[in-house]
Amino acid sequence: MNTSTSPLIPPFERYQLDNGLTVLLQKDATTKMAAVCVLYKVGSRDETPDKTGIAHLFEHLMFSNCGPEIDFDSILQNAGGECNAFTTTDTTQYYSIAPAQQLELLLALEANRISGFHVSPKDFKTQQRVVIEEFSEIYLNNPYGDFTHHLMSLAYKVHPYRWPVIGFSRDQLKELSIKDAEHFYHTYYNPANAILVINGNFDNEQTKALVEKYFGKIKSSICNARYYPKEAEMNERRIKTITREVPEEGFYYAFHSSGRIDPDFYAIDFMTDMLSEGKSSMLYSRLKKEKMICSTIDCYITATTDPGLIIVEAKMNHGHSIEEADQEFWNIIDELQNKSIEDHSWEKYMNKNETAYLFSQLGVVNQALNLSYAEWLGNPNLVYTELENYKKLKKEQIQDAAKKYFQKEKCCRLIYKNE
Repeated sequence: MNTSTSPLIPPFERYQLDNGLTVLLQKDATTKMAAVCVLYKVGSRDETPDKTGIAHLFEHLMFSNCGPEIDFDSILQNAGGECNAFTTTDTTQYYSIAPAQQLELLLALEANRISGFHVSPKDFKTQQRVVIEEFSEIYLNNPYGDFTHHLMSLAYKVHPYRWPVIGFSRDQLKELSIKDAEHFYHTYYNPANAILVINGNFDNEQTKALVEKYFGKIKSSICNARYYPKEAEMNERRIKTITREVPEEGFYYAFHSSGRIDPDFYAIDFMTDMLSEGKSSMLYSRLKKEKMICSTIDCYITATTDPGLIIVEAKMNHGHSIEEADQEFWNIIDELQNKSIEDHSWEKYMNKNETAYLFSQLGVVNQALNLSYAEWLGNPNLVYTELENYKKLKKEQIQDAAKKYFQKEKCCRLIYKNE
């Protein structure tokens, strides 16, 4: 039994079933709700280059993987609940919430989805069309929608992060078959490759009995060790220019960063907040507010398990050029690298960071998702120590991170220019 070190986050109990399913129970007597989250240790990085997009497609299929007699959404809605899911490069997470007295129903529904492959050819074709339409709407019908395809392939040459979660192309999505989906399911959707988190108002012993009842008899398969090619250090500029009719010219810069559990992660994350979080941030205040070079400017991290990226994106105001923005961007980076951070600014972003962290812990769903992800990272106690990791940062660490990761000669530049 874990003892919580935070008044906001309840303690949890962690154990494992005989079939390899990792279970974490996080009781919260202050709520009348219960949330169930199942994290599967599979994302788009587990795909092969000729079958990209299948991890995200299967996220959609899982809502049809209950057999023809079970309508997952309708049953849950009739019980006063709701559900959703999302796929990332590294994981796929499913979550549902309902009044606490419906916890058994939530567990029964989730267990049913992992008890075998039940997707019909009709449901497969339906969801395949949905995902293809999503690809068209988000990535093709948006003037900048394909930036992830171009930027990731610039930044990664061997690692499977080089393709986006949605997949390489609509053609690849069209070529996926129900046999591909069934193989994917049996490879990755089994108890030994999953983390089950239950958060809310429940009795631990009764809930353990329910978990055993619904999940205990599900057979598992061997989880083969997965190898992800390590990206070589980049010592060159990589530039790609897209010329087309766009509302505003713009750029996307990518810099190789750390992995999620690397000690540098917290300094990098804090640094990107200082650069673009809020109207007084360094990039926003200079490039958008004062000099009005950019109509939008942002800086963020991909926060992937394997080494990820710092991404800077900007759109130009009419009458201003990408070259102007680039010069001013590097002036700001030079200041961050070489000038001491003012106490007022440091305190402001420390407070902002704490507020964002506290908001991220509100509600049984958020806490279940956070705990499952921390377990995936190998340390479920991160839900208690994350904030302290930020509070321990020193100003010098931000400067060191800026010098280490923001280097002109190691920048991937994607430019959108008007015809």
